[in-house]
Amino acid sequence: MSAEGARQRFVGQLVIVTGAGSGIGLGAATAFAGEGATVYGIDIDEPGLEHASRSMAASSGRFIPVVADVSRPGEITAGVQRILLQAGRVDILVNNAGINMAKRIADLALEDWDRVFDTNLRSMYLCCKAVWPSFVAQHHGVIVNIASVMGQVGGVGSPAYCSTKAGIIMLTRCLAKDGAGSGIRANSVCPGYIDTPIMEKVLRETGDPAKARQDIVDKMPLGRMGSPQDVGAGILFLASADAAYISGTELTIDGAVTATQID
Repeated sequence: MSAEGARQRFVGQLVIVTGAGSGIGLGAATAFAGEGATVYGIDIDEPGLEHASRSMAASSGRFIPVVADVSRPGEITAGVQRILLQAGRVDILVNNAGINMAKRIADLALEDWDRVFDTNLRSMYLCCKAVWPSFVAQHHGVIVNIASVMGQVGGVGSPAYCSTKAGIIMLTRCLAKDGAGSGIRANSVCPGYIDTPIMEKVLRETGDPAKARQDIVDKMPLGRMGSPQDVGAGILFLASADAAYISGTELTIDGAVTATQID
C-alpha cells in the first residue's frame, strides 16, 4: 500500500456520493471508504451499487448503497433525507451523477435538453438543498460538484452537456459564497478525458472504438486518458482539511489537455 493509500483522513466522516455505481463516482466512493469514511452511494444502477459494495468490503470504512434516480426530485430528496435520518448528519456531499448527450443543436430535441439538465444540474441543486440545513446547523460541510473541462471550453457535439457543466461551475461558486459564513465549502472538479463507462459508450458510438480511443490518447500531453482514481484523488483533496482555505473554485484534472487544445 502506498503512503497516500495508507492515509486515514476521513475516519468518522459521513459522505454522500451520487453516481457511485461506476466511473468517477465509484472511484471517489472507493477512495473515501479506503480512508475510513462511511459512504452512502446513490445510483439508479442497483447492480452497480452491489458491485461497489463487494469491491469495498475490505475497506477501513463502509459503503452503504442507496438506490435512487437523481433525475426525479422526489427520489433524490427522499433518499438524502433517509440518509440524514439514519446517519444523523452528513459531512461531505459529492455530486457526481450525470449523463452525456452527444447531439448537435440541429438534432437536439427539447426532451433531450431537459433530460440532461434534470440529471446533471437540477439533481445537484436538489442534493445541495437537501443537505444545506444540516450543514448550516452543524456549522460545517463540504460540497464537491463534478463538472467537466467541457463546461470551461465548450464543444460542438454536446451543447446540452457542456451547458450543464458550465452551470455546475457557477452553481458551485454561488454556494461557496452563500455558505462561507456557515462553515460550508464548495468546489467543483473539471475532469478531462477519463476512462469510464460513459467514455466507453462515446467511443462505441463512433463505429471504430479502437481508433477513437487512440485519437484521444494521441492528443493527451501525458500520453493517456485519466482514470477514476486520478479524479478521486482530487476530490478527496478538496474534501479534506488539507483544502480548508479552498472554496469557490475549480480543480481541473485533465492531463494538461486544455493547456494545449481540446476538440
